[in-house]
Amino acid sequence: MRRAVVILVFAALALLAVIGFRAVRFTARRPATPPADSLPIDSVGAAERLAAALRIATVSEEDSARADRTRLPALHRYLASTFPRAHATLTREVIGQGSLLYTWPGRALELPALLLTAHLDVVPVEPGTETRWTHPPFGGEIAAGYIWGRGALDDKCAVLGILEAVETLVARGFTPSRTIYLAFGEDEELGGAAGAARLAAFLATRGARIGVLLDEGGVVLEGIVPGVRAPVATIGIGEKGEINLALSVATAGGHSSMPPDWTAIGRLSRAVDRLERHPFPASLDGATRELFENVGREMDWPFRILFANLWLFRPIVERYLLSAPTTAATIRTTLAPTIIEGGTKENVLAAHARAVINLRIRPGETAAGVTERIRRIVDDSAVRIAPVEPGTDPSPISPVGTAEYEAIATAVRQVHPEAVVAPFLVIAQTDARHYAGLTPNIYRFSPVTLAAADLARVHGTDERIAVPDYARAIRFYGQLMLNVAR
Repeated sequence: MRRAVVILVFAALALLAVIGFRAVRFTARRPATPPADSLPIDSVGAAERLAAALRIATVSEEDSARADRTRLPALHRYLASTFPRAHATLTREVIGQGSLLYTWPGRALELPALLLTAHLDVVPVEPGTETRWTHPPFGGEIAAGYIWGRGALDDKCAVLGILEAVETLVARGFTPSRTIYLAFGEDEELGGAAGAARLAAFLATRGARIGVLLDEGGVVLEGIVPGVRAPVATIGIGEKGEINLALSVATAGGHSSMPPDWTAIGRLSRAVDRLERHPFPASLDGATRELFENVGREMDWPFRILFANLWLFRPIVERYLLSAPTTAATIRTTLAPTIIEGGTKENVLAAHARAVINLRIRPGETAAGVTERIRRIVDDSAVRIAPVEPGTDPSPISPVGTAEYEAIATAVRQVHPEAVVAPFLVIAQTDARHYAGLTPNIYRFSPVTLAAADLARVHGTDERIAVPDYARAIRFYGQLMLNVAR
C-alpha cells in the first residue's frame, strides 16, 4: 500500500511538473512588425463622407416588392462623385442589378491579384424600434465622436473605407505591382446570390487569378476574450454552414372543447422541445482551437494553464466555452427555433402547425448530416421535416502561416500594434463563400474595434462607428494594399 501511495505521489508531482512546464513555455509570440507607412487620413472629411453614404438607405428587403430600386444607383452616383481619383484610375463595371466591380491593373499582370470585397446593402430597421435609436437610423449623423446609422459597421464602413484608401494611394502616385479588384455586392444580407455569386462568376469567366481575398468577418475585440487584457484581432479563416428546416404537423383540427391526446401544436412543441434538449456535440478543434492556441499565450493565470495543457484540460475548457452562447457557437453546430406558426382562433384546434429551425453548421459536419440528426432526435413520423431552401455546408478552412495570411496579419499589427492577432471561425455567413472557387486564400476581417456592448449594434439599434476607429480602418486597407502590392 505504501509503495502504491509513493507511486501515486510521484505521478502527481510529475503531472504537475509537466503542466507547469508547458504553461511557463506557453508565452506570447509577437512577431517583429515593420513600421506602418505614413498615410495621410482626413478623418473629419472621411467621417462626413461615410455619414452621407449612410443617408442612402440601400435596404435589402425579404419581400422584393418592397425594395426601393432607386437607392443602389443613388449610392453608385455618390461614390463616383465622392472618389474622383479612384474612379478616374480604376475601371468600374456594374454587375447584375447593382453590384460594383473595380479593377486596378497591376504593373505585373502575371502576379495573382488581391480581391477586397464588401457589400452595399444593409438590413432593415425593425419596425417599431426607430424611436430607440439615439440618432435616426438613416440620418447619417456625426455626434459624440461617432458616425451613427445603419451600415456604419455592416458594411458601408468597408466600402467607403476601401475607396478612401484607394483615393489616398492614387493621390500619392501609387500603382500596384499586382492587380487589385474591389467587389461590392448588392445583396449580402439576402445571401449574395444576385451580388457576390455573380461577381465571382464574372471574375471566373474573365480568367481572373486571385492570390488572396479579404471580406468582412472578424473584428478587433476589446475586453471580450476572457483572461486576455489586450485587444484581440480575429481573422476569419472559415465560416459555418447554414440550413433552415421547416417542421410541420397536419391534423384534422376541430373544436377546442374536444381535443385529441396530441394536437398539431402540442406535437410540434414536443419536437422543438426535444431538439433544444439534445444539442449537437461540441468539439474544440479546427479554427477555434487555432484561436485559443494563439490568444491563450496572452491569458492571465489560471487560463493560461488550461490552454497550455489542452491535452489534459480540454473537457474543462469545452464546458467553460459552452457556458456562454457567444463561445458555445464556436465549438458546436447550433440550432435555434426562429419561427413558429399555428392556429387561427382561440376555440379552434389548429389543423396545421409549423416551426422553422435555423442551424449554423460547424466545420466537419454537413447540411445533409445535421438534417438526418434532426430527424433522429424528433423521431416522430407525424412531424414532416424539410429544408426551407437548400442548405450550405461550412466553407473550406484557409491556411494560416502563409504569405497571404501574414500580409493581412501584418497590416493589422501595423495599425493596431497593441492587438493580439489570431485566426478564428466566423459563426455567421459572408459573401466570401461565393468566391471559394477562385482562391484557397480567403480571409474575413473588418478593421473595426468592438466592445461587448457593441456586438448587439450590428443588425441592431444604435449602429455606429467611432471617428478615430474609422480612420484606422481606412489606414488598414491602405496598408494592406501596400503590403501585398507595393
